[in-house]
Amino acid sequence: MKKTTNANATPAPATPAPVLRDGRICFGISYFATETDANAYAAEVQRRGETYNGGFFDGMPCGREKHRDYVHPTFGQLYAVTD
Repeated sequence: MKKTTNANATPAPATPAPVLRDGRICFGISYFATETDANAYAAEVQRRGETYNGGFFDGMPCGREKHRDYVHPTFGQLYAVTD
C-alpha cells in the first residue's frame, strides 16, 4: 500500500518535545522542563481535540494538568500535559 499525503493539509504548528513521557490506561502524560513549553503543547493538544479515553472522565478534554507536576530526581521540576 502506498502512503499518500494531502498536499492541501495545514501543517501542525511546531510544538516543544517532552522531556519525559508516562501513561495511564485512558491517557498519556507528557512532561516538560518549563511551564511555557507545557502551555504551548497543551494548546496544540486542545486544538486537536484530544480527550480522555474511558473511565469516569471519558470524553473530558486533555491539556495542562498542574496537579500532575512533580520534581523528577534527574530532570528537576517537570510540568505535565495529558494527551
